[in-house]
Amino acid sequence: MDPSKTSKPKHARNYIPHNRKWVTIKRHSPVVTKSIYAGIISALVWGMTIYHFDWSFPKEDENAILFISLMFSAFTYVIFAGYAVNKVLDEYKIVSKAVVKNDLETFLLYRDEQLPILIHLPVAGITFVFVFFVMFFPFSSAWIGGISVFSVVFMVTLIYKVVMELDNYENSIWFKEKIPPEWYKINIERYFKEKGQ
Repeated sequence: MDPSKTSKPKHARNYIPHNRKWVTIKRHSPVVTKSIYAGIISALVWGMTIYHFDWSFPKEDENAILFISLMFSAFTYVIFAGYAVNKVLDEYKIVSKAVVKNDLETFLLYRDEQLPILIHLPVAGITFVFVFFVMFFPFSSAWIGGISVFSVVFMVTLIYKVVMELDNYENSIWFKEKIPPEWYKINIERYFKEKGQ
């Protein structure tokens, strides 16, 4: 018998059967579609107002805006947004492992944890500055400007939606199926106080 033709054993995957393929695509599609809508609306507003009435910055300020304002805001945005994504993703993984191991204590430590407001504020502020300078940048044509505005707004909105989705894992079908309902009813402070921790 040819060993190459022998069938490999299937691994037992830890997933929810009714949450695969089209179902999971359908559930996560609003994250992308809402980002697309935000990009399209922003591009249309830019075209009908800023570009139409020529409210852009003067053409001679193009280099200053490009190499100072936009570059600095984009650089700081990457730092804070990258931190936010990494933080929620790490916590998401920890909670996933706690659920698989039936580790109630670890789950409770992270159950109500969310990104602090001091992370949301700089990300929101930097995003506003970044989008502002993009929208008022003196583009050479409506097409280039519209595509640029759409792309930037789409990307920052998509990152925001992904962070919010990961930060609120209760929306996940996998977590809903795997986490016992009584785990959500436990008073965390009382639980650890009774355990003497």
